[in-house]
Parts: sequence; structure tokens; C-alpha cells
Amino acid sequence: MTVDFHTHNFPAALAPHAVKAMLEKLNGLLAPAGDGTIGTELRDMERAGVDLCVNCPVATRPGNFNAIFRRAVAVRDGAEGKAAAQRIFQLASVHPEDPDFSEHIRLLKENGIPGIKLHPHYQGIKLADPSLVPFFAAVRDAGLFIICHCGFDPGFVDWPMVSGPDQIAQLLESVPGLKFVAGHLGGHCGNPPHSIDKLLPFSDCWIDTAVMCIADDDPEAHRIVREWPADRMVFGTDYFWRDEAKLMAWVKALRPDPDDQRLIFGANALRLLGIAHW
Repeated sequence: MTVDFHTHNFPAALAPHAVKAMLEKLNGLLAPAGDGTIGTELRDMERAGVDLCVNCPVATRPGNFNAIFRRAVAVRDGAEGKAAAQRIFQLASVHPEDPDFSEHIRLLKENGIPGIKLHPHYQGIKLADPSLVPFFAAVRDAGLFIICHCGFDPGFVDWPMVSGPDQIAQLLESVPGLKFVAGHLGGHCGNPPHSIDKLLPFSDCWIDTAVMCIADDDPEAHRIVREWPADRMVFGTDYFWRDEAKLMAWVKALRPDPDDQRLIFGANALRLLGIAHW
């Protein structure tokens, strides 16, 4: 069972506009492997040998919640076809500054959506902001997890570090027990070597393997994949930005042990999603 825990897709009508806007923001630094649609994602999953993808939408403003929530439920219930319902696991997103975050978190829990995606750059937040502690505590108390873009973002080169290991550690100290998946190898990019080691004491913190292509040859990225505990790492690609087959081969080459691969490529993800099998 292979799970890609960090992917993105959009409604077909919105995908071309969303991808174009992000490409313009990146100023040519990254080239996408897909077009942002579920149809292409399913095709590329088949080619790469990925059984299940977790879609991670972002509420860039509080008013985005309802549309994202409705789509998650619709895809799960077959509105975009049987294959999508069977192989795409839609998460949702709640903006941390949403005045109705308690009600929206309750809706997610009641509808079996176990996780929330955050992207501090696109949401204009800082993970260590004390004013956001009630939001994160509500997520924890509902038993949901956070998956978050962490570290450098090439579309925001002038931003300070708002979601690196220091900020993650401050958040997890403030909200103990919060289940947190730190995307992009724990946000190592843009931070000194060994920075993410400060996350090791937090047993409810996982990292994903969605290394940006600009860091494929980075010795620190290699060290993290080789050394991070296998039971706290999930395979993720940030598809449609990364080719799943290529990143899968990259991770497997650095982490060849079959028992480690069983955890990284499937078992950990299924446990976070709260499903025994798919």
C-alpha cells in the first residue's frame, strides 16, 4: 500500500487559473508535473504505483471553508467519479483566524475528515503567534491533525521564517498533544543544518518527504530522510509540483530498509487518517 500524503488538486474549472497564478508567483522557479486536476492526478498515480493520495487544500481566507468542505464531501461521495472516491482522500482547511473555527472543526469531525491543511504564507499567519493557540487547541481537542507547509516557500522569498522548526517547536510546546505533520522535511529549507532535530522530542510530530526539487541534492535533506525515525515520517510529494515516481525512487534510495518503507509509504499515513486499510 503506497500513500502520497501531500498532494493538491482543484475543481476542473478552477485548476488552470489556480496553477497559472502560482506559476506567476514562482517566477519560473518550479515547473509542475501535473495540471492540478483529479483526472491527471489519477493517471499519474497509476503510473507511479501510488494507491491513495491525500489532497491538501488551503483556505487562504476564512470565507473559503464552506467551498472546500463541500468539495471534500462531494469527492468522497462520488461526485467526481468512482476512481476519485476510492483513491483520493480529501482533507479540508480552516483558516486559523476564522471566527467560526470551532463550528467548522466540529463539522469536519462529524463528517469524518481527520485533518486540516495550513499554509502560513498564503494564509498570512505565523505558527508561533500566541493568539492562534485557541485554534490549535480546538484542533487537538477534536482529535484532528494538522498538515502544514513548513520552512521556505519560493513564492515568498522576502518573508521572514514563519513556519520553520523553531516556530513549530514553540507551537507544540504551547499546545501539547497536537498531531502535527511538518511538510517539506519539517521545514528544513531556509534553516541551518540539524534545525529540525529540535522536533524529535515531540512524539506527535511527523514530517513528510515533500522535498522541493531545488533541494534534491542538499546533504541536509539526505541526512533527514536517512536518520529521521521511520515511525514519524510519511511519504509526500506536493504533487502536482513533483513527479511521484521520481520522488518515490529518491526516498527509497535513501531509506532502503523494507520495514522502514512499510511505515513511511503506508502504515503511518493510514494511522493518521484513522483507517485500518483502504
